[in-house]
Order: sequence, then structure tokens, then C-alpha cells
Amino acid sequence: MKKLMVLILCCLLALSSAGCSSQRDDSSVSGAPSDTQSPAGPDSEQGKQDLSQLDVSKYSGFFGKYTTLTDQTTGVPVMDALLPYGWTAQVHSDWSFVSTSNPCIANIQFTSPDKEASVLIQTSHDYLQSYDTSGLFPHRDYIDKETYIVHLAYKNAGQVLDLYFNGIFGTGGTVVDETPVPDEVQSILDQAAQLYLTTLVNGINQVGGGYGVTAQASGSEGTISLRRYRFTGSDGKSYLADAMALCVAAEYIAPSYGTNFINIPWTVPAVIVYTAQDEATLEKYRAQYEMIRENSVLRNEFNHVKHVYGSYIRNMVMQQMASSIAAMTQAQAESYMDNYNPSDYTSDDWANDWSDFIYDRNEYTTADGGTIKASTEFDSVYQNGDAFYFGSPGSAPFGWEQLTPN
Repeated sequence: MKKLMVLILCCLLALSSAGCSSQRDDSSVSGAPSDTQSPAGPDSEQGKQDLSQLDVSKYSGFFGKYTTLTDQTTGVPVMDALLPYGWTAQVHSDWSFVSTSNPCIANIQFTSPDKEASVLIQTSHDYLQSYDTSGLFPHRDYIDKETYIVHLAYKNAGQVLDLYFNGIFGTGGTVVDETPVPDEVQSILDQAAQLYLTTLVNGINQVGGGYGVTAQASGSEGTISLRRYRFTGSDGKSYLADAMALCVAAEYIAPSYGTNFINIPWTVPAVIVYTAQDEATLEKYRAQYEMIRENSVLRNEFNHVKHVYGSYIRNMVMQQMASSIAAMTQAQAESYMDNYNPSDYTSDDWANDWSDFIYDRNEYTTADGGTIKASTEFDSVYQNGDAFYFGSPGSAPFGWEQLTPN
């Protein structure tokens, strides 16, 4: 069974899912919601007004600037995000997660100016649910450092969120509201899970065939959960959180020594949590939360370093040297980036497109050919360099360019 698990590592390494959406070109930018503007015009005496020169309190809409967030441990860009005006953002990366597909989990924390609201985006992680048809090896939760795999019981997206609000983010998590999953969204998830299964099984048979290791597709599953929780934070205070999790699983059968082992790898592409102490605060900053949620993009540099580090871990595991795996360093990350080729990475379109069915929003083309997404509650979106304004027609600052919906 150990031999089988080690070979499967080779296939899982290539199947790491990116978080919220696909990376922009370095030159592209993204925006945020707003709703007040004076007549704009390139020929105005004042010309374009830079965001830093504006009294934003005079505008009823919302401003934001596109920014790149970097991992402080390695210096690697992790995410491009639309940062609402006055908000701060920090990246906290854990390079010790036991996985060859996702050996790092990055937590990107956005905080409102008054520190009363926050948005957390957690990047992808994975685990293996496994058991066999003979019943000789019952399931148990554990971390296998020899194969570098986390084994957990079945957990769909809702159960993942239950786990987070009852031990990770806080305690006493109770679901107070839940949004039904539209059929269109479930269809996309089903297709993504089937693709995950097909790719995984084909990879195992290709890599393991020479070693007598085979896999047979058995099934797949995609789940999403959109919930509001009431929970107690580590500070003992009560909080409300709007949370979202997405999970995909691939089930396959792997015969080994006369026993049919059923293996079910799970990937959790992203968990997003919007938190405040009360509903009034959640509503106060909802537009800023939507800016962040709809326009956050994982950087391919982060995916690249994560994949190469995972390959290093896999090689150490195959040499039975898992106990000697070195911690990630900035020098190590820089050496990995020497071989970075942007063309090696393609967008995870399904991880971005499914949300278009959940949230009523428009997509706009930016001045440099990129895209930005905004809730349909905003009639217009305006751009000035890397800054954006969402609001009503004619309400943006002087000289800002109005974007056209795609």
C-alpha cells in the first residue's frame, strides 16, 4: 500500500487547484465598488484626479486599488487583489502543510480601517479519504509523514466549514443561514470533479503502469457551501461570518496484493470568510467584501514555487528521507523561480466561472485589456490607472474613464 501511495504522489502533484481565479498579466489591474462622481472629461482644466488627492468622503461610491500581495517568508507574489480604500492586507503562509500537491497554505487577511470587519481567503489544500472493500483496514484520521499525506474522514464543503468554525477559526460554530446551491453551479462542480477524476486516473495508470500499479475510475463529487455562522472567537467575543467553501473529490479503485483499495483524494480550492461582530457591520462593509471576493487572483509564481517544493518533497519521500525534508526558505524559493515560465500555467477557469452563477455581477474590460468584476447593484465602473470607482453614471472623479460591461 505504501508503494501505491508514493506513486500516486506523482499524479497528485500536477492536480493542485488554484484558489479564486486565474492570474492577470502583471500590467493588468482590477477595481472596486462606488457610486458618486462629478462630470468627467479628459479636457478638464483639472485633468485626472489621482485617488491620493481625493476626499473620498465626498463620494457615495467605493474606491479601491489593485495590488500584489507577497509572502514575507519567501518573497514570492501570492495574490493580486483589489484592496478597498483604507483597508489593509497581510499574507500568512504555512509551508509545513503535509502534502506534495499543496505544501503551503496561504491565508490572506483583509482588514477594514476600523478593524471591525475582516475577509480571509485561504488557498487550496487537500487530503485523502481511503478505505478498502475487504474491511480489513478501517478508516482513521491521521497524518502519514512517510507518504506525506493527510488522511481524513469524508467531508463535503459544509462539513469543512463546520470544522473551521468549531476548532480552527473559533468554537461553538452554529449555522444561522444557508444559501441553496443553484443547479447551474452544481453542474459546473460535477464537471470539474469528473475532470479531476479522469486526469488523476490517467496519470496513475501512466506513471504506475510500469510498476504494476493501476487505477479504475469509480466516481466523483463536487460540493459547495454558502453559510452564515455565529461563533465564538479566540478572544471570547461572539462573531457572525459569511463563509464559502468549495470541495471536489475523485474516487478510484486501486488493486493491491489481492485487495481493492478505494481511494478518494479531496481538494479544497478555497475557503473565504467574511467576519464581523454583528449584522450591521457586515452590511456596512459588504460592498468592500464583494470587491475583494470578486477580484482576488492567485499568482502563478506562488503556484510554481508550491509545485516545485512539492516535487522536492515527493522525491524525498520516494527516497524514504521524509524526516530530512528542509523547511522552505527565501533562497530556496528564489532558486525555484529561476526556472519559472509563465506559459507553463493555464487558468483554472472552473474555479472562477462557478461564482458567476452565484453572484449577480458584471464583468468589465479595463484600460489595459484586463477584466474587473462588479455587482450589478453598481450602474457604472470607472478607472484611473490602478484605481477604480464603482457608482452611478456621472458620479466619478474628474477625468476617470468609464468602463463598458462585456
